[in-house]
Amino acid sequence: VRRSPSSAPLGYAHTEHMSVAFGAFRAAAAGSAAHVAAECRTRRSTCASSGAARKNQCPGGSKPSGMGAARRPGRLGVAGSRDDLLVTRALRDDAAIEKGVSSLKQLGLDDIGVNIDELSRDIGITDSNDTMSLNREFAVYGFVRVTDGRSGLPKVTLTHPCGSHCDVYLLGANIMSWVLANGGEVFYTPDGVAFPAGEPLAWGNPVCFPQFGAGGEFAGTPPSDVPLPVDGFAKSLEWNIVQTGVHENKRGEAPYVSLEIADTEATRAIWNHNFHVLMEISLDHAGINVSMQVKNTGETKALEYAAALRSHVAVADAKEPSTNYVGLEDCVYLDNTLHPTKPRVRFTDQEENQEWLHLDAPTDRVYLNTQNDTGVEVGTGCTVFARNMCAAGVDGFGDRAVFNPWVEADAENYRWYTGLAIGAIGKLIKVEPGLSHTSKMRFEVLDVIKTQTLQARKLMYQKHALRKMADRPVYDIPGDELPTDFQ
Repeated sequence: VRRSPSSAPLGYAHTEHMSVAFGAFRAAAAGSAAHVAAECRTRRSTCASSGAARKNQCPGGSKPSGMGAARRPGRLGVAGSRDDLLVTRALRDDAAIEKGVSSLKQLGLDDIGVNIDELSRDIGITDSNDTMSLNREFAVYGFVRVTDGRSGLPKVTLTHPCGSHCDVYLLGANIMSWVLANGGEVFYTPDGVAFPAGEPLAWGNPVCFPQFGAGGEFAGTPPSDVPLPVDGFAKSLEWNIVQTGVHENKRGEAPYVSLEIADTEATRAIWNHNFHVLMEISLDHAGINVSMQVKNTGETKALEYAAALRSHVAVADAKEPSTNYVGLEDCVYLDNTLHPTKPRVRFTDQEENQEWLHLDAPTDRVYLNTQNDTGVEVGTGCTVFARNMCAAGVDGFGDRAVFNPWVEADAENYRWYTGLAIGAIGKLIKVEPGLSHTSKMRFEVLDVIKTQTLQARKLMYQKHALRKMADRPVYDIPGDELPTDFQ
């Protein structure tokens, strides 16, 4: 099979790329990791040289930020060419092969026009039968496909025409990965982490429903006769695919997937309610849109629940001063790290720098009724925003949570992510029998930073205040001569 440049998914897969691709497949089938690595390096060199011919420079000349550091994510940003994408993924392929990973899906051959599913069947490497059946039913060529991911768990991959893509695992409807067109990973999952069978996925974007957090007297706890699991049970359920397709909107084409769960005997045993949850996830150039519809399918009693997406946002280094939370000023927050004898309610205007938040210790906070421009400055010149997209007056995802166990509990990973949850946490959503409620939110990556200007302004103010203080006359008054109230 040879594809012409016009028929390739990215528009310029040449015949020499196809030859290299087939060579890589033959090497993989023979089990020779050395041959696979050589073929991938050849493909990377070919892609880089063809891109340089078009742009008079090699797009892969500088190594992406973080590629050389252990577990350090790639540089985030919106701008990026398709040549950059191929070269970046080729570097990632070599790293995977050096670790002994032989999965053909990590070679990135679909980027140069190779149908991995068809060719992998020809050489005897396949997904599970159930996954291939789902792929035949719900795949949309060039936009949506269903494959087996880590630990053999099925996932839905949404691919945008610009080159960005995200992986949505059916276990927990977890958006485990979101890679921008320039190769930057937005959400953090540790390299090589295993997903034990029967356990929820702890990284990426776990869906919290019908409870957020540990429950009890903490915010985000719905009425229940039995203590619910931490962050509820939705993250532990296998979600079903309802529909896939491509939306047409002002941002262009946006592939999407709709997933659903409903109450079972197991859920009713710990939370005695009838419900149906429908969640739609769509991907555009620099954002992910999530819509969650919860329907009360019962007939007699109302449904109260908390719902949130607990995101692990990849950052350059959480310890660096360039990594900050923004948009959390002028609101009330609950500090769950304080001793039980101390009041947990705090106000952001009590903070020295309420315009931004920089982590330097274990953190577990819930911010109530925040403004909408909340996000994380990841330390590479861009910000990952989490926005509530519900109309005014509609109970939506107006609360945020900030979390990181820091070095005390996660010395290996705490520097490479900052936790940001968005949802209905402080105020539970109530749905009467037979009715439904829909909440909408959006993750967005923009090449903007806010704290740099704020920090410069504050430094200038401090210098001015010190200068004014130095100009004041000095009074030398013995202590016993001071007024009584001063003493």
